[in-house]
Amino acid sequence: MPGGEESLYGEELGAGALVGQWVVERVHYRGPVSTLYRAKDARTGAPAALKVLHLQPAASTTALRRFRREAATLQRLSHPHIVEVLGHGELPDGRAFIAMEWLEGRDLAADLAARGPLSVDEALEVLEQVGAALRAAHGEGVVHRDLKAQNVMRLSARGEALHVKLVDFGVAKGLTPDAPGASTLTQTGVALGTPLSMAPEQIRGEPPDARTDLYALGVLLFQLVTGQPPFQGATRHEVEEQHLHAPPPRPGERAPVPAALDAVVLRCLGKRREDRYPDVDSLLEELRAAVRGGRTPAKAGYAVALYAEARLTGAPDAVALERLDALLERTGRAAREAGLEVKVEGSGCVLALAALPEDVVHEREVRERVLSSALALVTDAEATGNTGAVALAVTVHVAGLGEGAELLHVPGWIAESPGAGLMATEAALKDLAPSFLTELEAGQGRARILARR
Repeated sequence: MPGGEESLYGEELGAGALVGQWVVERVHYRGPVSTLYRAKDARTGAPAALKVLHLQPAASTTALRRFRREAATLQRLSHPHIVEVLGHGELPDGRAFIAMEWLEGRDLAADLAARGPLSVDEALEVLEQVGAALRAAHGEGVVHRDLKAQNVMRLSARGEALHVKLVDFGVAKGLTPDAPGASTLTQTGVALGTPLSMAPEQIRGEPPDARTDLYALGVLLFQLVTGQPPFQGATRHEVEEQHLHAPPPRPGERAPVPAALDAVVLRCLGKRREDRYPDVDSLLEELRAAVRGGRTPAKAGYAVALYAEARLTGAPDAVALERLDALLERTGRAAREAGLEVKVEGSGCVLALAALPEDVVHEREVRERVLSSALALVTDAEATGNTGAVALAVTVHVAGLGEGAELLHVPGWIAESPGAGLMATEAALKDLAPSFLTELEAGQGRARILARR
Protein backbone atom coordinates (compact mmCIF):
# COMPACT_ATOMS: atom_id res chain seq x y z
CA MET A 1 0.00 0.00 0.00
CA PRO A 2 1.15 3.65 -0.41
CA GLY A 3 3.68 4.57 2.21
CA GLY A 4 4.08 0.94 3.25
CA GLU A 5 7.77 0.83 2.45
CA GLU A 6 8.37 4.11 4.27
CA SER A 7 6.62 2.75 7.36
CA LEU A 8 8.90 -0.29 7.36
CA TYR A 9 12.13 1.58 6.64
CA GLY A 10 11.61 4.86 8.48
CA GLU A 11 13.68 6.19 11.38
CA GLU A 12 12.68 3.04 13.25
CA LEU A 13 12.48 -0.17 11.22
CA GLY A 14 9.10 -1.86 11.30
CA ALA A 15 8.34 -5.53 11.79
CA GLY A 16 8.86 -7.27 8.45
CA ALA A 17 11.62 -4.96 7.19
CA LEU A 18 14.32 -6.92 5.35
CA VAL A 19 17.88 -6.07 6.36
CA GLY A 20 20.31 -8.18 4.36
CA GLN A 21 19.07 -11.73 4.88
CA TRP A 22 17.38 -10.90 8.20
CA VAL A 23 13.75 -9.93 8.82
CA VAL A 24 13.05 -7.46 11.64
CA GLU A 25 10.65 -8.73 14.31
CA ARG A 26 10.70 -6.00 16.97
CA VAL A 27 12.76 -3.30 18.67
CA HIS A 28 14.76 -4.69 21.58
CA TYR A 29 16.67 -1.59 22.71
CA ARG A 30 17.04 1.95 21.38
CA GLY A 31 20.35 3.59 22.21
CA PRO A 32 21.74 7.08 21.51
CA VAL A 33 23.61 6.03 18.37
CA SER A 34 21.99 2.77 17.24
CA THR A 35 18.92 0.59 17.72
CA LEU A 36 19.03 -3.10 18.52
CA TYR A 37 16.33 -5.24 16.92
CA ARG A 38 15.37 -8.85 17.34
CA ALA A 39 15.25 -10.42 13.89
CA LYS A 40 15.30 -13.80 12.21
CA ASP A 41 17.16 -15.29 9.28
CA ALA A 42 14.81 -15.24 6.28
CA ARG A 43 16.14 -18.63 5.10
CA THR A 44 16.51 -20.63 8.31
CA GLY A 45 14.32 -18.79 10.79
CA ALA A 46 17.20 -18.64 13.30
CA PRO A 47 17.00 -15.63 15.66
CA ALA A 48 19.50 -12.81 15.30
CA ALA A 49 20.29 -9.42 16.86
CA LEU A 50 20.41 -6.50 14.41
CA LYS A 51 22.30 -3.40 15.46
CA VAL A 52 21.36 -0.55 13.09
CA LEU A 53 22.97 2.90 13.13
CA HIS A 54 20.55 5.84 13.47
CA LEU A 55 20.01 8.11 10.48
CA GLN A 56 21.76 11.17 11.93
CA PRO A 57 24.88 9.34 13.19
CA ALA A 58 25.00 7.56 9.82
CA ALA A 59 25.73 10.94 8.26
CA SER A 60 28.84 11.21 10.41
CA THR A 61 31.87 9.69 8.71
CA THR A 62 33.51 8.98 12.08
CA ALA A 63 30.43 7.24 13.50
CA LEU A 64 30.04 5.14 10.36
CA ARG A 65 33.69 4.11 10.34
CA ARG A 66 33.54 3.26 14.06
CA PHE A 67 30.45 1.14 13.47
CA ARG A 68 32.10 -0.74 10.59
CA ARG A 69 35.20 -1.18 12.71
CA GLU A 70 33.14 -2.87 15.43
CA ALA A 71 31.89 -5.41 12.88
CA ALA A 72 35.42 -6.06 11.61
CA THR A 73 36.75 -6.40 15.16
CA LEU A 74 34.09 -8.89 16.22
CA GLN A 75 34.53 -10.98 13.08
CA ARG A 76 38.24 -11.22 13.75
CA LEU A 77 37.71 -12.09 17.42
CA SER A 78 35.91 -15.40 16.99
CA HIS A 79 35.69 -16.82 20.52
CA PRO A 80 33.18 -18.84 22.61
CA HIS A 81 32.83 -15.95 25.06
CA ILE A 82 32.54 -13.12 22.52
CA VAL A 83 29.28 -12.47 20.68
CA GLU A 84 29.39 -13.91 17.15
CA VAL A 85 28.92 -11.67 14.10
CA LEU A 86 26.76 -13.18 11.37
CA GLY A 87 27.18 -10.41 8.81
CA HIS A 88 27.17 -6.66 8.26
CA GLY A 89 26.34 -4.12 5.57
CA GLU A 90 24.33 -1.01 4.82
CA LEU A 91 20.70 -0.11 4.15
CA PRO A 92 19.90 1.81 0.94
CA ASP A 93 19.77 5.08 2.95
CA GLY A 94 23.35 4.57 4.16
CA ARG A 95 22.63 3.27 7.65
CA ALA A 96 25.10 0.58 8.62
CA PHE A 97 24.03 -2.62 10.36
CA ILE A 98 25.63 -5.54 12.14
CA ALA A 99 23.85 -8.90 12.45
CA MET A 100 24.91 -10.91 15.49
CA GLU A 101 23.84 -14.10 17.21
CA TRP A 102 20.81 -13.61 19.43
CA LEU A 103 21.82 -14.10 23.07
CA GLU A 104 18.94 -15.32 25.21
CA GLY A 105 19.50 -13.99 28.70
CA ARG A 106 20.24 -10.69 30.41
CA ASP A 107 23.28 -8.57 31.10
CA LEU A 108 25.09 -8.86 34.42
CA ALA A 109 23.86 -5.46 35.62
CA ALA A 110 20.25 -6.63 35.28
CA ASP A 111 21.17 -10.00 36.77
CA LEU A 112 22.73 -8.36 39.83
CA ALA A 113 19.72 -6.08 40.25
CA ALA A 114 17.39 -9.09 40.18
CA ARG A 115 19.41 -11.64 42.17
CA GLY A 116 21.87 -9.65 44.25
CA PRO A 117 25.66 -10.19 44.48
CA LEU A 118 27.29 -13.39 43.27
CA SER A 119 29.24 -15.78 45.45
CA VAL A 120 33.01 -15.62 45.09
CA ASP A 121 32.89 -18.94 43.20
CA GLU A 122 30.36 -17.54 40.72
CA ALA A 123 32.39 -14.35 40.35
CA LEU A 124 35.47 -16.42 39.54
CA GLU A 125 33.47 -18.37 36.95
CA VAL A 126 32.43 -15.10 35.29
CA LEU A 127 35.95 -13.68 35.31
CA GLU A 128 37.41 -16.91 33.90
CA GLN A 129 35.14 -16.51 30.88
CA VAL A 130 35.41 -12.74 30.47
CA GLY A 131 39.15 -13.05 31.00
CA ALA A 132 39.37 -15.66 28.24
CA ALA A 133 37.54 -13.26 25.91
CA LEU A 134 39.91 -10.41 26.81
CA ARG A 135 42.92 -12.68 26.39
CA ALA A 136 41.78 -13.41 22.83
CA ALA A 137 41.18 -9.70 22.14
CA HIS A 138 44.51 -8.60 23.58
CA GLY A 139 46.24 -11.37 21.63
CA GLU A 140 44.86 -9.81 18.45
CA GLY A 141 45.98 -6.35 19.57
CA VAL A 142 42.52 -5.10 20.59
CA VAL A 143 41.56 -3.42 23.88
CA HIS A 144 37.81 -3.31 24.66
CA ARG A 145 37.81 0.01 26.61
CA ASP A 146 34.17 -0.30 27.73
CA LEU A 147 34.12 -3.47 29.82
CA LYS A 148 31.23 -3.23 32.31
CA ALA A 149 28.42 -5.34 33.74
CA GLN A 150 26.02 -4.11 31.02
CA ASN A 151 28.35 -5.46 28.33
CA VAL A 152 28.54 -8.99 29.72
CA MET A 153 25.55 -11.20 28.88
CA ARG A 154 24.60 -14.08 31.16
CA LEU A 155 22.99 -16.68 28.92
CA SER A 156 19.90 -18.59 29.92
CA ALA A 157 18.90 -22.11 28.81
CA ARG A 158 22.32 -23.44 29.89
CA GLY A 159 21.11 -25.66 32.69
CA GLU A 160 22.65 -24.64 36.01
CA ALA A 161 25.99 -23.71 34.44
CA LEU A 162 26.95 -20.04 34.40
CA HIS A 163 27.83 -19.01 30.84
CA VAL A 164 28.61 -15.44 29.75
CA LYS A 165 29.58 -13.60 26.57
CA LEU A 166 31.27 -10.23 26.09
CA VAL A 167 29.46 -7.81 23.77
CA ASP A 168 29.72 -4.25 22.43
CA PHE A 169 33.17 -3.58 20.99
CA GLY A 170 31.93 -0.21 19.68
CA VAL A 171 34.78 1.76 21.29
CA ALA A 172 37.44 -0.94 21.03
CA LYS A 173 40.84 0.29 19.90
CA GLY A 174 43.79 -1.44 18.33
CA LEU A 175 47.05 -1.69 20.24
CA THR A 176 49.10 -2.16 17.08
CA PRO A 177 48.91 -0.41 13.68
CA ASP A 178 47.52 -3.50 11.91
CA ALA A 179 44.94 -4.37 14.58
CA PRO A 180 41.20 -3.74 14.06
CA GLY A 181 40.40 -0.21 15.19
CA ALA A 182 44.00 1.02 15.05
CA SER A 183 42.99 4.23 13.29
CA THR A 184 42.59 7.90 14.10
CA LEU A 185 38.90 7.47 14.93
CA THR A 186 39.63 8.04 18.61
CA GLN A 187 42.47 10.44 19.20
CA THR A 188 44.46 10.95 22.36
CA GLY A 189 42.70 13.52 24.53
CA VAL A 190 39.21 12.12 23.92
CA ALA A 191 37.75 10.02 26.73
CA LEU A 192 35.54 7.14 25.59
CA GLY A 193 33.97 4.57 27.86
CA THR A 194 31.64 4.45 30.87
CA PRO A 195 32.55 6.60 33.93
CA LEU A 196 31.73 3.86 36.46
CA SER A 197 34.38 1.60 34.92
CA MET A 198 36.91 3.97 33.32
CA ALA A 199 40.58 3.72 34.16
CA PRO A 200 42.38 6.95 35.13
CA GLU A 201 44.31 7.03 31.85
CA GLN A 202 41.04 6.86 29.92
CA ILE A 203 39.67 9.84 31.84
CA ARG A 204 42.86 11.77 31.06
CA GLY A 205 42.48 10.86 27.38
CA GLU A 206 45.73 8.91 27.23
CA PRO A 207 46.29 5.95 24.85
CA PRO A 208 44.86 2.73 26.32
CA ASP A 209 46.55 -0.64 26.61
CA ALA A 210 45.58 -4.10 27.90
CA ARG A 211 45.94 -2.92 31.51
CA THR A 212 43.12 -0.43 30.86
CA ASP A 213 40.78 -3.41 30.48
CA LEU A 214 42.23 -5.00 33.63
CA TYR A 215 41.19 -1.91 35.63
CA ALA A 216 37.63 -2.39 34.35
CA LEU A 217 37.87 -6.09 35.18
CA GLY A 218 38.66 -5.10 38.77
CA VAL A 219 35.61 -2.81 38.81
CA LEU A 220 33.49 -5.69 37.48
CA LEU A 221 34.83 -8.10 40.11
CA PHE A 222 34.08 -5.59 42.88
CA GLN A 223 30.53 -5.14 41.53
CA LEU A 224 29.90 -8.88 41.19
CA VAL A 225 30.68 -9.68 44.83
CA THR A 226 29.21 -6.54 46.43
CA GLY A 227 26.34 -5.66 44.07
CA GLN A 228 27.63 -2.10 43.48
CA PRO A 229 30.58 -0.42 41.75
CA PRO A 230 33.47 0.86 43.88
CA PHE A 231 33.00 4.52 42.95
CA GLN A 232 29.63 6.26 42.69
CA GLY A 233 28.55 9.90 42.48
CA ALA A 234 25.73 12.24 41.53
CA THR A 235 27.56 13.45 38.42
CA ARG A 236 30.02 12.09 35.88
CA HIS A 237 32.63 14.53 37.22
CA GLU A 238 32.31 13.17 40.78
CA VAL A 239 32.83 9.60 39.60
CA GLU A 240 35.81 10.55 37.43
CA GLU A 241 37.45 12.44 40.30
CA GLN A 242 37.22 9.32 42.49
CA HIS A 243 38.78 7.13 39.79
CA LEU A 244 41.59 9.66 39.45
CA HIS A 245 42.32 10.43 43.12
CA ALA A 246 40.28 8.48 45.71
CA PRO A 247 41.74 5.32 47.30
CA PRO A 248 39.67 2.35 46.09
CA PRO A 249 37.52 0.67 48.75
CA ARG A 250 38.00 -2.99 49.61
CA PRO A 251 35.20 -5.38 48.61
CA GLY A 252 35.49 -6.86 52.12
CA GLU A 253 34.12 -3.59 53.52
CA ARG A 254 30.79 -4.34 51.83
CA ALA A 255 30.61 -8.12 51.50
CA PRO A 256 32.00 -11.26 53.22
CA VAL A 257 34.87 -12.08 50.85
CA PRO A 258 38.39 -13.44 51.49
CA ALA A 259 41.06 -10.85 52.29
CA ALA A 260 43.09 -12.24 49.38
CA LEU A 261 40.28 -11.21 47.01
CA ASP A 262 40.51 -7.66 48.39
CA ALA A 263 44.17 -7.65 47.39
CA VAL A 264 43.35 -8.76 43.83
CA VAL A 265 40.76 -6.00 43.38
CA LEU A 266 43.01 -3.30 44.85
CA ARG A 267 45.84 -4.23 42.50
CA CYS A 268 43.46 -4.10 39.52
CA LEU A 269 42.35 -0.62 40.61
CA GLY A 270 45.84 0.82 40.80
CA LYS A 271 45.86 4.47 39.65
CA ARG A 272 49.01 3.86 37.64
CA ARG A 273 48.75 1.11 35.07
CA GLU A 274 52.25 -0.02 36.06
CA ASP A 275 50.83 -1.00 39.48
CA ARG A 276 48.25 -3.36 37.97
CA TYR A 277 48.62 -6.93 36.75
CA PRO A 278 50.65 -7.16 33.51
CA ASP A 279 48.07 -9.40 31.81
CA VAL A 280 44.85 -11.36 32.24
CA ASP A 281 46.57 -14.63 33.11
CA SER A 282 48.46 -13.08 36.03
CA LEU A 283 45.23 -11.64 37.40
CA LEU A 284 43.30 -14.90 37.07
CA GLU A 285 46.07 -16.93 38.68
CA GLU A 286 45.93 -14.82 41.85
CA LEU A 287 42.13 -14.67 41.81
CA ARG A 288 41.90 -18.48 41.67
CA ALA A 289 44.23 -18.75 44.65
CA ALA A 290 42.22 -16.10 46.53
CA VAL A 291 38.88 -17.83 45.93
CA ARG A 292 39.91 -21.47 46.34
CA GLY A 293 42.13 -21.02 49.35
CA GLY A 294 42.99 -24.40 50.80
CA ARG A 295 40.43 -26.49 48.94
CA THR A 296 41.49 -29.89 47.72
CA PRO A 297 42.57 -29.72 44.10
CA ALA A 298 41.64 -32.26 41.50
CA LYS A 299 44.38 -34.15 39.69
CA ALA A 300 46.32 -31.83 37.42
CA GLY A 301 46.62 -32.43 33.71
CA TYR A 302 43.11 -33.74 33.12
CA ALA A 303 40.72 -32.72 30.38
CA VAL A 304 37.17 -33.32 29.24
CA ALA A 305 36.53 -34.51 25.69
CA LEU A 306 33.43 -34.54 23.53
CA TYR A 307 33.28 -36.85 20.52
CA ALA A 308 30.30 -36.56 18.17
CA GLU A 309 29.64 -38.80 15.20
CA ALA A 310 26.92 -38.17 12.62
CA ARG A 311 25.85 -41.12 10.50
CA LEU A 312 23.45 -41.62 7.62
CA THR A 313 20.76 -44.17 8.44
CA GLY A 314 19.31 -44.34 4.94
CA ALA A 315 20.29 -43.73 1.34
CA PRO A 316 22.99 -41.02 1.01
CA ASP A 317 20.90 -38.58 -1.06
CA ALA A 318 21.68 -34.87 -1.38
CA VAL A 319 19.18 -33.82 1.28
CA ALA A 320 20.53 -36.29 3.85
CA LEU A 321 24.12 -35.21 3.18
CA GLU A 322 23.15 -31.57 3.61
CA ARG A 323 21.48 -32.40 6.94
CA LEU A 324 24.57 -34.28 8.07
CA ASP A 325 26.85 -31.32 7.27
CA ALA A 326 24.52 -28.88 9.04
CA LEU A 327 24.37 -31.11 12.11
CA LEU A 328 28.15 -31.36 12.33
CA GLU A 329 28.47 -27.60 11.93
CA ARG A 330 26.02 -27.11 14.81
CA THR A 331 27.98 -29.61 16.88
CA GLY A 332 31.26 -27.75 16.40
CA ARG A 333 29.60 -24.46 17.30
CA ALA A 334 28.00 -25.94 20.43
CA ALA A 335 31.33 -27.39 21.53
CA ARG A 336 33.05 -24.01 21.20
CA GLU A 337 30.24 -22.27 23.07
CA ALA A 338 30.70 -24.78 25.90
CA GLY A 339 34.35 -23.70 26.16
CA LEU A 340 35.92 -26.62 24.27
CA GLU A 341 38.58 -26.40 21.61
CA VAL A 342 37.73 -28.35 18.46
CA LYS A 343 40.69 -30.60 17.62
CA VAL A 344 39.15 -32.63 14.79
CA GLU A 345 36.32 -31.62 12.49
CA GLY A 346 36.05 -34.42 9.95
CA SER A 347 33.52 -35.37 7.30
CA GLY A 348 31.44 -37.26 9.84
CA CYS A 349 32.77 -36.45 13.29
CA VAL A 350 33.87 -33.74 15.71
CA LEU A 351 36.37 -34.11 18.57
CA ALA A 352 36.71 -31.25 21.06
CA LEU A 353 38.73 -30.92 24.29
CA ALA A 354 39.12 -28.57 27.25
CA ALA A 355 41.62 -28.73 30.09
CA LEU A 356 39.94 -29.08 33.47
CA PRO A 357 40.71 -26.63 36.30
CA GLU A 358 42.46 -27.96 39.38
CA ASP A 359 39.76 -26.96 41.89
CA VAL A 360 37.26 -29.79 42.31
CA VAL A 361 34.25 -27.47 42.56
CA HIS A 362 35.11 -25.58 39.39
CA GLU A 363 36.11 -28.81 37.64
CA ARG A 364 32.68 -30.28 38.37
CA GLU A 365 30.98 -27.16 36.98
CA VAL A 366 32.92 -27.43 33.72
CA ARG A 367 31.92 -31.09 33.26
CA GLU A 368 28.29 -30.25 34.00
CA ARG A 369 28.36 -27.42 31.44
CA VAL A 370 29.77 -29.72 28.77
CA LEU A 371 27.23 -32.47 29.49
CA SER A 372 24.34 -29.99 29.51
CA SER A 373 25.47 -28.54 26.19
CA ALA A 374 25.84 -32.01 24.66
CA LEU A 375 22.38 -33.02 25.91
CA ALA A 376 20.83 -29.90 24.39
CA LEU A 377 22.59 -30.71 21.12
CA VAL A 378 21.29 -34.28 20.79
CA THR A 379 17.81 -33.26 22.00
CA ASP A 380 17.67 -30.55 19.35
CA ALA A 381 18.91 -32.99 16.68
CA GLU A 382 16.10 -35.40 17.54
CA ALA A 383 13.50 -32.63 17.63
CA THR A 384 14.33 -31.43 14.11
CA GLY A 385 13.02 -34.65 12.62
CA ASN A 386 16.36 -35.55 11.04
CA THR A 387 16.55 -38.87 12.86
CA GLY A 388 14.99 -40.69 9.90
CA ALA A 389 18.03 -39.89 7.76
CA VAL A 390 20.83 -38.76 10.09
CA ALA A 391 21.74 -39.97 13.60
CA LEU A 392 23.95 -38.07 16.04
CA ALA A 393 25.87 -39.99 18.69
CA VAL A 394 27.83 -38.01 21.31
CA THR A 395 30.18 -39.38 23.98
CA VAL A 396 31.78 -37.31 26.77
CA HIS A 397 34.85 -38.58 28.63
CA VAL A 398 37.47 -37.34 31.11
CA ALA A 399 41.08 -38.53 31.21
CA GLY A 400 44.66 -37.35 31.63
CA LEU A 401 46.51 -35.47 28.92
CA GLY A 402 49.90 -36.94 29.78
CA GLU A 403 51.81 -39.60 27.91
CA GLY A 404 49.54 -41.94 26.05
CA ALA A 405 47.07 -39.18 25.13
CA GLU A 406 44.06 -41.36 25.96
CA LEU A 407 41.57 -38.69 24.93
CA LEU A 408 43.01 -38.50 21.43
CA HIS A 409 42.66 -42.27 21.06
CA VAL A 410 38.90 -42.16 20.61
CA PRO A 411 38.26 -45.92 20.04
CA GLY A 412 39.51 -46.55 23.57
CA TRP A 413 36.59 -44.76 25.25
CA ILE A 414 33.57 -44.78 22.92
CA ALA A 415 31.22 -47.68 22.27
CA GLU A 416 31.96 -49.79 19.19
CA SER A 417 28.58 -48.91 17.69
CA PRO A 418 27.23 -45.97 19.68
CA GLY A 419 23.53 -45.42 19.21
CA ALA A 420 22.06 -41.99 18.67
CA GLY A 421 21.98 -39.83 21.80
CA LEU A 422 24.39 -38.88 24.57
CA MET A 423 26.73 -41.26 26.38
CA ALA A 424 28.98 -40.31 29.30
CA THR A 425 31.77 -42.33 30.86
CA GLU A 426 32.00 -42.84 34.62
CA ALA A 427 34.81 -40.27 34.79
CA ALA A 428 32.73 -37.64 32.98
CA LEU A 429 29.63 -38.30 35.09
CA LYS A 430 31.39 -38.48 38.46
CA ASP A 431 29.27 -36.80 41.20
CA LEU A 432 26.84 -35.51 38.54
CA ALA A 433 24.40 -38.44 38.37
CA PRO A 434 21.84 -36.63 40.60
CA SER A 435 21.66 -33.84 38.00
CA PHE A 436 20.79 -36.12 35.07
CA LEU A 437 18.37 -38.92 34.27
CA THR A 438 20.64 -41.77 33.16
CA GLU A 439 20.49 -45.35 31.94
CA LEU A 440 23.54 -47.48 32.78
CA GLU A 441 25.13 -49.76 30.19
CA ALA A 442 25.90 -52.96 32.05
CA GLY A 443 29.64 -53.66 32.26
CA GLN A 444 30.58 -50.87 29.86
CA GLY A 445 31.54 -48.11 32.30
CA ARG A 446 29.21 -45.73 30.47
CA ALA A 447 25.71 -44.36 30.94
CA ARG A 448 23.22 -42.96 28.48
CA ILE A 449 22.00 -39.51 29.52
CA LEU A 450 18.30 -39.07 28.77
CA ALA A 451 17.43 -35.72 30.33
CA ARG A 452 18.20 -33.28 33.16
CA ARG A 453 16.47 -33.96 36.43
